[in-house]
Amino acid sequence: MTESLRAALGADRDPEFAMLLPEGWARLDASDESRDLLLARLRERLMAAHRPDLWAAARASVERAFAGLRRSGGVAVMMQLEREGDAPFVPASVTAAIETGPDGATLDDLVAGLIARGATPLGEDRRFIRLETREVRTEEAVRIGVTTVRYLTPVPGSRRRRALLLTAVLPHEPDTPEDDPLLAATRFAIDAHVATLRWLPPGSSTSDTAGAGRT
Repeated sequence: MTESLRAALGADRDPEFAMLLPEGWARLDASDESRDLLLARLRERLMAAHRPDLWAAARASVERAFAGLRRSGGVAVMMQLEREGDAPFVPASVTAAIETGPDGATLDDLVAGLIARGATPLGEDRRFIRLETREVRTEEAVRIGVTTVRYLTPVPGSRRRRALLLTAVLPHEPDTPEDDPLLAATRFAIDAHVATLRWLPPGSSTSDTAGAGRT
């Protein structure tokens, strides 16, 4: 059930969340305008970094992310838009969407399925379960490796019937090793920033936290 439908039916709105983002990242909504802005910035950065080979996969990843957000009534997409100095540009993205139990049921079966696939708590932060997968895709005749990390945490007050799903997508070369320094650093940074997530009081919005750091 999307937030607009929940509101029409008189259901309580989910609380807003805020989280710190890596330097140069921004949080956008799921509109076409945000998608097009993101694609323009992404293409500019990849061309400047002499990585046109990643453009097809990165574009397809962003378009899928926005389409998926709209289908699921998604909350936000977060991605690097700016780069400081000589720091590398990383074509990773994090999307946020709400998972809802079928017919008002809890999400216990979903959580059990993720654990069966290897999901574990996010370090010491047991609010989240974390599942990392890796695959090789072909996007517009270009083979690209993709590491996907999913983080699931219950929405407060939902009695395990609704959960926030954060999905990080990290494209890379197909033969990039698991311990590649940039890939490992990106995974670590996203893990650390996901752990800063906090739910805001009723009536608050993410703009209310603007003075407290990048959210």
